[in-house]
Amino acid sequence: MAFFRGEEGSVSFDNGTGSVGAIASTTAWTLDTTKDTLETTSHGATSRSFVGSLISGSGTVDLLYTATSGDDTAEIISDVLTTEDAGDAAFNLFLDTSGTKKLSFNGIITGTSFSSTVGDISTVSVSFVTTGAITSAI
Repeated sequence: MAFFRGEEGSVSFDNGTGSVGAIASTTAWTLDTTKDTLETTSHGATSRSFVGSLISGSGTVDLLYTATSGDDTAEIISDVLTTEDAGDAAFNLFLDTSGTKKLSFNGIITGTSFSSTVGDISTVSVSFVTTGAITSAI
């Protein structure tokens, strides 16, 4: 049985204007998915029945602030300032270093949280919601 360590994960991002590029200094990412349900219980039934419906997702990307150039770190941080966002930002959340185990989707950056503490490295947490299908290659 193969296990994947957290340090093998990474993130790539494109805000819809170029090609997907790596996010430098990623320390963590999360993706929470939910599926709505629709009730299909018939009159007279003694137990409820349901079918699956719409799927949605949200999550975060945490990174060390490095002010790097040549990657898409600045794009993912500043994309929250885009008004009337078309939801065309491309995300790839990788579980492994080979890039074969990933979750892919388009999304919208909904928030950023900057943290700077004396004696510590400055960090940024970026929040997002998915739009459209989430593709799994895990």
